[in-house]
Order: sequence, then structure tokens, then C-alpha cells
Amino acid sequence: MLSRVYRLPALSVVLACASAAPLAAANRARSAHFEVYSQAGERSAQAVVLGLERLRALFLHETGLGLTRPVRVIVFRSRREYDPYRLRPAADAYYVGTETADSIVMIDPGSGDFRIAAHEYAHAVLDANLIELPPWLSEGLAEVLSAVRLDDRPARTAAEMPYRAAILRSHPWMPLAELVTLPADSPLRDRRDTSEIFYAESWAFSDMLMASPVYSPRSPNLFAALSAGTPSLKALSDVYAKPLEEIARDLRVWVQVRRVLPIAVPHLSSSDVAVEVSEISPSAWRALTADLLVATGRLDQAQTEYQELAREAPENADVSAALARLALRKHDLAAAREHWQEALAHGIRDAAACYRYAVAASEAGMASDDVAQALERAVLLQPAFDDAHFMLAHIENNAGRFETAVEHLRSMAHVSAAREFPYWTALAYALGELGWRDQAKAAADHALESAKTPVERSRALELAEIAQTDVAVRFARDANGTSRLVTTRVPHDAPDFNPFIEPADLIGRVEGKLQEISCSETAKIVVQTATGALTIAMPDPLRVEMRNAPPEFICGLQPLSAVTVVYAIKPEAQTAGILRGIEFH
Repeated sequence: MLSRVYRLPALSVVLACASAAPLAAANRARSAHFEVYSQAGERSAQAVVLGLERLRALFLHETGLGLTRPVRVIVFRSRREYDPYRLRPAADAYYVGTETADSIVMIDPGSGDFRIAAHEYAHAVLDANLIELPPWLSEGLAEVLSAVRLDDRPARTAAEMPYRAAILRSHPWMPLAELVTLPADSPLRDRRDTSEIFYAESWAFSDMLMASPVYSPRSPNLFAALSAGTPSLKALSDVYAKPLEEIARDLRVWVQVRRVLPIAVPHLSSSDVAVEVSEISPSAWRALTADLLVATGRLDQAQTEYQELAREAPENADVSAALARLALRKHDLAAAREHWQEALAHGIRDAAACYRYAVAASEAGMASDDVAQALERAVLLQPAFDDAHFMLAHIENNAGRFETAVEHLRSMAHVSAAREFPYWTALAYALGELGWRDQAKAAADHALESAKTPVERSRALELAEIAQTDVAVRFARDANGTSRLVTTRVPHDAPDFNPFIEPADLIGRVEGKLQEISCSETAKIVVQTATGALTIAMPDPLRVEMRNAPPEFICGLQPLSAVTVVYAIKPEAQTAGILRGIEFH
């Protein structure tokens, strides 16, 4: 069976170790899009890299989806060599996706059957393009896309998926409601018998949704709903407007009548694709497999391997960096720091290794200064390291070093679609804190354009408001009707903001002449307006905004000074309302 795993520690390759270990050397075949490390010899490495290049061209043509970085492939000579690194009992290959690398682990295809490689490459493509799908559809699509034949002859028979179809025609099915809700870590996927049903049924269901004239027109709506987090049962019911039982009946009919022809992938030779083949040392292969031990959770075994490599090559910075990341996985922060300082002292030159350490250190809760040190080393080694700049920008934002945050964000050469919203929100926040209002507003507008959820849109609108406003205080009433000071935002440099106007106030504004100030139990003012005298209550003179006012007031008749009065209209009161502000002219 096949498997998939996300966000495990990156696989790093240590190629500089010298070793006397009695292991056979492995081979590396490198093209523009793949880096294959094969234990099965030079011809195997070259055949795998050429086959993967053909798969890449097919996927790009059929789906329009590709990867922006090379994929690393580790090929074992046989099942016996692969078994110690098997991810789960039923996994005959697996894909590892991390922040910095995409890797496929598999057994040498030997006869040229590339369906397993195609399945795992499909996972790499889906992951790189941030197509988040539930396990049944993710694995099913990978199975659909893996129906390939690496030759030039057109398919003439429907014998390309006989194994999956035969399982469904001869074994009890998993109820469809169980299939579409099965979690990724379900024990059923660890047993070969039940995992075979899971993959076969996932393949058939995905194939029907993609190819059936009844279901395929609505497949984009299903993908959108699932990607937005809608549970599979609800998404299927909403999109196809059918009960699940009816969909299950359609699926059984589909399996009986469906005939799948494989896609023949055009031939490529070494003259069509530039491939560089070289030998790597036994220590380099051991470093690869040690990283696989980390990825599959065998941390103690991995530590033993790394320590042996460190004894053989004590000055190798890459080994020290690998030990540092392993210590982080084991939650030993002191050891991680020690090994990382050794890597720096030995002159580590791998920018990606520095970034991987920083990511692991951040996830382990290490201090931001330790994380920043590794990221700054990565940027020093590779100035155009977008991932490191992006992570540094967030650290600088959190530390209040906003100009430096802006510098890192603007140093990024490329902002992926998945990163657009966090990029523009981080930039808008930093620019806003610097007081660069126009630039902050423009960044917030970009964030709004890239927002995909109501929460993201709300955050973008908030940043746009912050860019155009200032923090102020005003009076408001709580649930008990008590007046309290609260913070608010007002337009930048707003000349007429009055903190005594409460949010619920219905405001009146008149011009006239101040005729009288009554100092009875509740103070009042009388203003002579064009339509007559207006009496306004003044229950608290300290909560009235005064502009150009005389230094003191005397109760009684006034010298008819020209004023503009702002008041909260209170129709139920004995007066026109409550005074909020008065400006003397």
C-alpha cells in the first residue's frame, strides 16, 4: 500500500562525511526537477530520474499543476532494505512534505512499474499547491493519477487498474460513510487487508467524481467545500443534492461498468533531459537513512547513527546541525543549542539546514533570539532566501523592530499564493506601527484582495482602519448603564472628535447665542437660536468639551456670546437633551 505524511522533519543530505564503514556506495542522479539517491546502482538512479521527469511532464499537461522546487527521491534496493524505514506497516512508499523539501521514499521499481512513484508524486503536487483534501479523496486522486504506463504504445485493454477493481469486485466494501470520515491515522490503514479496501474504494470513488458525466461537473464545487473545511458527509450531500446511500449505489454501478485505460507517457532519454549522475559515499547514504529514521519517529536509532557519523567526521557542520535538530525533536533544548553552536563553529554553509533548524527551534519553544540567529545565518549564506526573510519579519514585528521587519518582507523575491495574506498583513501591521499610513493602507488593501475567509477579510479591514485612524478614548455605557472611558479609533488628525459623545448618542447641533446658565440641582444652559430658546441639560460640567471658552462661568444671564452647541438628543427628558460640547466664537 501507499502512504502520505505532512510536515515531518526535513530530510537533509550530508555529503561531506568521510567514512570507513563497510557499506556500498550509492548513486545520485540529478535533473532540473529531481534529485534521486539510489541504493540500486547508477542505472537505477538514472532510470528513476528519467521516469519522474516523464511523470512531471504528464502531470503538468493533465492538471496544470507542478512544483517550484526539486523533489528528493530515496530509492532502496529491495524490500528488505526498505523495511527498517517503513513509515507504517502497509506503506510500500511514502511522501514527506516539509517547509523546505519534498521527498519521496520508495523501493527500486526495477521492472519499470512507476505507479507507486506516480502516486507519491501526485501527493507532492497536491501538497505543494496547498490542495488540502480529506484522506479518502487525497489518496483516491493520487491513485487515479497513477494510472500510467511509461511507454509509447497506446493502451488497448482495460487492464491498468485490475488490482483495485478486482478487490472491490471480490471483497466486502467499507460503508461509504465510514470511508469518507476515516481519519488519516486510523488503525484500519495500518492493516494490509483493510488498507487495500480503503485505497481501492477511494480510487473508485475519486474516479467516479472526476470522470462520471453525472458527478464531474460539480467536482470543483466539492473541492472548494472540502478545502474550506466542510466535513465530507455534508459537502457530498450539499454539492450533489443526493443522500449518501444513493451516491453509494451509483458508485457500485460505476465499478461494474468502468473501464480505465492507462495514460501512456511519452518516452524520454538522457539526451532529452540533462541528468548528472555521480557516486555518493557510504556515509552520505547513512546520513540519508538517519534522517529517515527521524522522519519515521525512530529517534534513538537516528541519534546512534548521527553520533557515529560525528565521531567519523567531528568537523562536519552538517552532522552537528542534524544532531541539533534531532535534539529539538527529543525536547532537549540545551543539547540542541550546544550542537548548533558546533555547527556554526564548524562553518555551516547550508542555508536550508539553518532554516530547518530555525523552524524546529521555533516549534520547540526556543527563544526568539536563538531562532533569529539561525535565520540570519541562512540569509547571510543565501541573501535571496524568501522563507528565512519571511520568518525573520515576524520575529522582528513581534519584537517591535518594525523597520527591520519591513526590510525583510521587501527583500522577498517571490510571495506564493498561500503566503499572500500573511505577507500583506505583516507588512500592513509594520508600516502602520511606523506611521507610514498610505503604504500601510495599500498593504491592507492587498491583504483584503488575498483574503479567503470572513476572519481574514475582517483582519484586513481592521488593518486598513488602523492605517487611517488614531487611538482615542471616549465615554460609553456598559451593560448596567454606567458611563466608562473606553478606547476607540478616530480618523487621523480628526479636528472635531469629541470624547464625550457616546456611541449610542443621537446628536443635535445648533448655532446661536448663550443666553443663560442655570445652576440649579441639574445645571442647564439656554441658547437663543433662530427658532427660539433651547434648554439643554448639563448634569456634569466636567464631561463637556469646551472650545475657546472663558476661564470661568457665572451662573445666570450671559452676555449673549455666539456659540455652537452639540448635544445628545433625549426626547424623553425635560430638556432638549444633554450637553456634549460647546464652542465659543
